[in-house]
Amino acid sequence: MAQPVLKRELGVWGATVMGLGSIVGTGVFVSIGIAADIAGANLILAIVALCNGLSAAQLAARHPMSGGSYEYGYRYLNPWLGFSAGWLFLLAKSASAA
Repeated sequence: MAQPVLKRELGVWGATVMGLGSIVGTGVFVSIGIAADIAGANLILAIVALCNGLSAAQLAARHPMSGGSYEYGYRYLNPWLGFSAGWLFLLAKSASAA
């Protein structure tokens, strides 16, 4: 009985893209591993900060207006939450700058 023969389907373009994808993918996972090692016991806080940053970026992309956290809270929740969010944002930025 004859063995099946595999047909070569991967061309130069596919091989190049696959190689670049593996290089970039490896770099991403290595960077995450190094960041997790540096964060140590604060890894959960780092993940929460990442989620916070990504959600703020998504809000800014969906609602491009001046005012940031204050404007989102004021317009879509209620004025008091917008006021609180604005001051908490100012406090957080002042603390991170210190």
